[in-house]
Amino acid sequence: MPAKKTFDNTQVIDQIMRLFWQNGYYHTSMDEIVATSGVKKQSLYNALGDKHTLYLKSLQHYHQLMLTATTQTMQQLEQSGASPVDILMALLTQGLTATDQPTGDLINNAVVEFATSDAEVKQLTDQFYADYLTLLASVILKGQASQTIIANQASMPLAQGLLEARIGLQTQLRRGAQPDLAQRQQLWTRLLSV
Repeated sequence: MPAKKTFDNTQVIDQIMRLFWQNGYYHTSMDEIVATSGVKKQSLYNALGDKHTLYLKSLQHYHQLMLTATTQTMQQLEQSGASPVDILMALLTQGLTATDQPTGDLINNAVVEFATSDAEVKQLTDQFYADYLTLLASVILKGQASQTIIANQASMPLAQGLLEARIGLQTQLRRGAQPDLAQRQQLWTRLLSV
């Protein structure tokens, strides 16, 4: 008779995700994953898979968490009457200075570690960025419709430029820099505003 599972998959994946986020894929050993999760190695393999599968599940979990947080922030700001520019500024700096999580961004870290060498990782990172771009572009479109955001460019190229700026900030934070986020917001606001 198989042993009864005594752990919550989502909670374990969340712990493992944070470990990958902090150390990266290649600098995280299976022994560290076992120690962090508190689940025996064989139980992890049986319930959740090998290290690579755990990494993919961590990326999926991160995707869900970040997009849920982004969507909630957008909705709260819209309901409070914030302008599209203010919403964009909040989204672009959201989570960058959080002290309860590793620095940088797990998706950005995955791109740096794997580039295009792992098709499954590439598919997940591409999907994350596509979803994030869609959210940014929707805010830009609202700002363009209300004539508070420049309309000399389509929303998607503007969103792409902002995403690339955020990725740059995440990379700076990951390497220990302390960029002035308020200064960046002022610059982006001047560039976007009508």
